[in-house]
Order: sequence, then structure tokens, then C-alpha cells
Amino acid sequence: MMYTENPVAEASTMLAVVVTGPGEHSLERVPRPSPEPDEALVAVSHVALCGTDLRLLRGTLHDAEYPVIPGHEWAGVVLAAPSRPDLVGQAVVGHNFKSCGACGWCERGAANLCPTLDEVGFTLPGAFAEAFCLPVQNLRPLPAGLSGAEGCLLEPLCVAIHAAERAGEVTGRTVGVIGAGTVGLLVAQLAVAGGATSVTVADPAAQRRGIAAELGLGAVADLTVWHDDPREVVVDATGVAGVFPAGLVATAQGGRYVLVGYSGEDSTPFEPSLVMLRELTVVGSLSGVGRLDRALEVVADGSVRLGPLLSDALPLADYRAVLDIPADSAPLRNIFSVNQEPSQ
Repeated sequence: MMYTENPVAEASTMLAVVVTGPGEHSLERVPRPSPEPDEALVAVSHVALCGTDLRLLRGTLHDAEYPVIPGHEWAGVVLAAPSRPDLVGQAVVGHNFKSCGACGWCERGAANLCPTLDEVGFTLPGAFAEAFCLPVQNLRPLPAGLSGAEGCLLEPLCVAIHAAERAGEVTGRTVGVIGAGTVGLLVAQLAVAGGATSVTVADPAAQRRGIAAELGLGAVADLTVWHDDPREVVVDATGVAGVFPAGLVATAQGGRYVLVGYSGEDSTPFEPSLVMLRELTVVGSLSGVGRLDRALEVVADGSVRLGPLLSDALPLADYRAVLDIPADSAPLRNIFSVNQEPSQ
């Protein structure tokens, strides 16, 4: 999909949400960036607000770096690309990371563990802005038939794909996903596509269980119902440290427990002997570096549905309106349309 006009194209400044410290943020006019020879300048059409972004804006993200423009789930249109002028006007999504490419982790294909890894929206300026820069090699065309709002969910889908990889083979196995948020419901859909005999999500929020049902997934309010019928593979997508002990009990003997939710510095007591006596395998799953092409494939083949996970788009200027919505009633992903006029 190609576009020929954009109001940001010739501007020297732009609007962006700037976070200057814990809980300190505002919509400001800042200089518009200029792309380096190997970069593209992308005009943002849509950007999503995830749980980590909420922590950043609320001042509870313990390893945040300031000042920063947040936003790592996005879709946009190329405004300039010095080395690829043919891309100008192309609707795109992109891979948000810049790794060193030379360390042991990068050489092993595990760039997500690169010690100098940079990420858009955290250590690099993000997409809660009218435009931002990204290496041109990171860009992919937004597929025809996929909206800009849906394109924002390709980033959490990359995270879900890596979590599914860490879960291992699920064909013929029972799968439980704790947390029916965006990543949890994407992981659950991937497990169904992977041939699991049953896939059930656990979440206390009735709204989220309703979305799970819409996607054809089983849902329970309390994961302790699995204690009498443990799952062979359990994926914890909550980001809540206190879930871990009950999640281990819900994992079958010889089973696999995948931690993909981020709980920051929070801790919780648990019984290590449970892991030993049941011979459980507990693994972590960090980000979705390098999974964008696979994400585009699973969307194209219908393995996952993105639309039910989205809110209606709000203007970027209204970003504060969603910061205090309780999690059990908030949309799974709040979407913002960057060029939409603010509500009155």
C-alpha cells in the first residue's frame, strides 16, 4: 500500500509524547528527526499502548531511561529513506531492535540477549510521535488487508511466537495460558494452530474471558482449577510475580513452564522442590527479536486473529485518558491514531 501525501513530510518539528522522569510526561513539540543514510523516517499512523508502556508512563518501570519517547507497537508510512527512495510512500511495520551483531549472543542467533541491544520506545525514540527513524533493513511492507491498527499487534505477536518456541512441541499436549491479555491470547491461538489437544486460558477478568471465547478458546477464572488436572505446558503471560507458585502447581509432572510476562523487580516465595520432584522445566522468554517475518506469515495463513484484541482508535493527544482505566475493564490494547483530531 502506497501513500503520496503526509502533513509531517516537510515539517521541521513534530508532536511527541515525551517522558522526562517517573510519572512525568506530556505531549510536546520537538525537532523532527532526520534519517541517517541507512535509516528511514517513518510517519506513524497508529501506535498501541502496552502494559510496559503503562509502567513507563506511571513511573513504575524500574529500569527506564529518561528522557524517552515511548511506543514500540506501531504502523506507519515511509517519508524518507536515503538508501531506498523507492520505499517512500510505502505503508510499513518494522523490527524495533538494533543489536551489535558481533557479540557471542548475536553470533548464536540470540540477539535478544545482546548486552548492547537498543529498542525503539525504550533506549531509542519511539512511535508515540508523528515520526521516528528506524534502520531501513528493519522495515517490512504492511500487508494488504491488514489495517494500521492491526499492524501494531505484530510486535506482541513476535513476543508470543518466541514464547511458543520456548514452550516446545505442543502437538497432542494440553496447554494452559495464565493471563488473557494480548500476548496470552496470541500464545493461546498459536498453541491451537500448533496442534495442542486442548488450550485454556485463565484470567479473573470476565471481559478477557469473553474475548477468549470469541477466539474459540476455553477460559477459566482461576488457574487453581488446574491443580487437580495439571496442564502439560503452562505459559505465564501475566507479569505478576505472585502467580508463579500456583502456576508451578498447575503444571503436570514432566511439564514445561514458560515465563513471558515481565514482573520487574517483584519477587515471590516458592518451593524449589516442586520443580525437582515433578521434573519440571522452567524457561524464560524475552522479547520477539527476529520474529517479524514469521509473525507476518501466521497472520497471512489465519493462525491468529488480531481484530478482537484492539480498542477503537483514539487521538494521540488523548493518551492520558487511558492511564487510569482498571486493567480488568480496559481494552487489551489501546490504539491511537496519530493524525486524528483530539476529542472535544
